[in-house]
Amino acid sequence: MSDGLAKADILGLLRFARECEDAMVESLTAAERDAIGTPENWAAKDYLANIMVWKQLQAGKLEALRHGETVSIWHDMAVIHQINSQAFTEHHSQSFEGVRAEGAKAQATLLAAVDHFSEEDLNDPQRFAALEGEPVRGETLGNGLWHPLREIASWYLRSGRREQVLTLQDAALARVRQARFPASSLGGVLYNQACLFATSGWPERALALLPEALRLRPTLVEWSKHDGDLDSLRDTPAFQAIFAEAECQAGVQRAPLVSPQEVRAEGADTLVIDVRGPSEFAAGHVAGAINIPLAQLAQQLATIARDRPVVTYCNMHHHGESRGERATVVLREHGFHARALDGGYPAWQACDFPVELAAH
Repeated sequence: MSDGLAKADILGLLRFARECEDAMVESLTAAERDAIGTPENWAAKDYLANIMVWKQLQAGKLEALRHGETVSIWHDMAVIHQINSQAFTEHHSQSFEGVRAEGAKAQATLLAAVDHFSEEDLNDPQRFAALEGEPVRGETLGNGLWHPLREIASWYLRSGRREQVLTLQDAALARVRQARFPASSLGGVLYNQACLFATSGWPERALALLPEALRLRPTLVEWSKHDGDLDSLRDTPAFQAIFAEAECQAGVQRAPLVSPQEVRAEGADTLVIDVRGPSEFAAGHVAGAINIPLAQLAQQLATIARDRPVVTYCNMHHHGESRGERATVVLREHGFHARALDGGYPAWQACDFPVELAAH
């Protein structure tokens, strides 16, 4: 599939992640199995419990989507940290064997939930409005594959098993290539692996992956300018050469940015569009902004005045790939004078400029 992933491959990748969990468990000593962690220093059991909880949450979300029910949104890092903290507390006193048994059930439930969806449902970014333009497969693999692999790698690093990190990452990349990911998705996978290597003391491996990552996903060129994970590489000639070549080859239309101060000075002359989801908008937004989620923007173009400058914004967690910037690119392609709010809603709040809550 050119723009999707076969359902069999999605299920296979989820099973692969479980196999990696099993390999982690097999590597544990008796003392490591019995160890009791703290909120600041997790034991092996805590990593496995966290993996299990996110699989449970994702399976529940898939069932809610399938039945047209309201789903949870996990964009806010504060919400994610709260879930992680709650998972630790709830399973802290559970036995290692209990966590493993519950984890096996979570795996089976997630696989069954995915299996209820058609391949089109899993890959169509417009299929479920609640996902705001992202395909089901994205978050499913995020919580069922990438999150487990990150947690396993974290445990290996914490316990001094550095060679097993390399084995894990090599196996994951081989499995991803075998699954024939869409080019942009594969670029994201390679980039994330490069970041892990850069932050874990393997600069050569990071530098080996970055050229392909940036070629396959050119929007990451802009994001990489601000990514702290790459700071250890930034001053090296090799990185600078890779980055310079990637910038020349990117050929991606970039969204012009505008500061909160400039938007504030322009006042009512500028139409401000919040392209986040309704729940995020309701929790707080730029005063006077209207809400058109990114997934609905293309269908709402006729409702947007063409005689006013437009500013779009989101939370801009991923500079260069943010929803606000993507919305600006869409608008400019259709002839609008559009810019993206630099720093998004957090930057607006940091300036103490007026905000509103949505009426209920």
